[in-house]
Amino acid sequence: MIKLRTLLFCSILLCACSGAIAKESVPGISKKTYDAITEIQVKIDAEQWQQVRDDLVILLERNMNGYERAHVLNMLGYAYFQVNDYEKALNSYVEALQQDGLPASQVRSLLTTASQVALAAGKYSEAEKFALRLLAAEDEAPQPQSQVILAQAYMGMEDYAKAVPPLQKALQMQRDTGAKPRENWMLMLSSVYYSLEDFASMRDVLYEMVTLYPKERYLINLAALHGQLGDTDKQMALIEALLDDQKLEKSYHLMSLVNLFLAKGLPYKAADLLKTEMDNGRIETTRAHLEMQSQAWYMAGEEDKAIPPLAAAAAMSDDGELYLRVARLYMDNYQWQPAEKAARKAIEKGGLRNEGNAWLVVGMALARGDKLAGARSAFIEAASHEQTEKWARQWLSFVDNEQKRIAALTPR
Repeated sequence: MIKLRTLLFCSILLCACSGAIAKESVPGISKKTYDAITEIQVKIDAEQWQQVRDDLVILLERNMNGYERAHVLNMLGYAYFQVNDYEKALNSYVEALQQDGLPASQVRSLLTTASQVALAAGKYSEAEKFALRLLAAEDEAPQPQSQVILAQAYMGMEDYAKAVPPLQKALQMQRDTGAKPRENWMLMLSSVYYSLEDFASMRDVLYEMVTLYPKERYLINLAALHGQLGDTDKQMALIEALLDDQKLEKSYHLMSLVNLFLAKGLPYKAADLLKTEMDNGRIETTRAHLEMQSQAWYMAGEEDKAIPPLAAAAAMSDDGELYLRVARLYMDNYQWQPAEKAARKAIEKGGLRNEGNAWLVVGMALARGDKLAGARSAFIEAASHEQTEKWARQWLSFVDNEQKRIAALTPR
């Protein structure tokens, strides 16, 4: 079966401007040349690129007019392009453009192809030259695609400021005809503005994009851009709307909303979202996420809810520091026995910056639970550490006084 893409590409010079044929003189192709091209076309359809190139090189040795030679060179360029030999492909198009007597439509087609091949080859300066020649040749009938090719050349050269006007012009040309601006062209312009750090202009492009192409990723990008511009209220509103519509599924997007809630002083929402999304698996249950959830609950005044995620994080930790934090949360909630157990787990797991702190918590928990003998032993351990010695001795005095007071009240 003849491949449509191949036919379209290899016949580009014969039919690229059918409307213009009646207005311009187009040289003919001899029957001998036409028959040879037809035979080669069969090999192109079979993707026999080496044979195609060999046959075209032989064909170029014949005596042909400029129009025929340009057409054969176009086919040769295409054959080289198919095997990623961009250098030879580009040379073929350059040679085709040097032929005499080419109709304007053929020149425009060759310039379009040459500029695109130059882009593929990473020869952005050459692509710019071809694109500028193409735009000059299209003076009476400018094409937005040619403006985009020029912009791509500037983008390749990282001259982003120069890429803006042709992209703007291409998009405006489409608007002027009543057509919807091309999505990928708008993406290019957005990317250029990003590279220029012109976030206000990028925001304007994204607003149009979410109107014409209401896709989740564009709304997310717009939300992120509002954050970049310091408008976190709009950023949060957009992301929350996506969450409410059940269109926010990716972990990093959900975490962005969690961080926004925290930044806006809404810790309860942050903690609740973290819990919900970790439960359903859309946010990974990691130590860091569990710690964040615990902190958010604590900031929201929900100390009891802050304990389970921190305990889970402590179990994942390589040291006992998080268990010590769990113990302190239990102490804040007047839960003496769980506080003692958590502090002992901290000591057992080890790796503490100051083990004396953990013994101090053990002693305090026992003392609050009226287990003075055990508390005294724990405070003695805490006193053996320099950083906690002072506090431990104060607690030892308290325990000793309590024991004396209780002894005095006890009947003999």
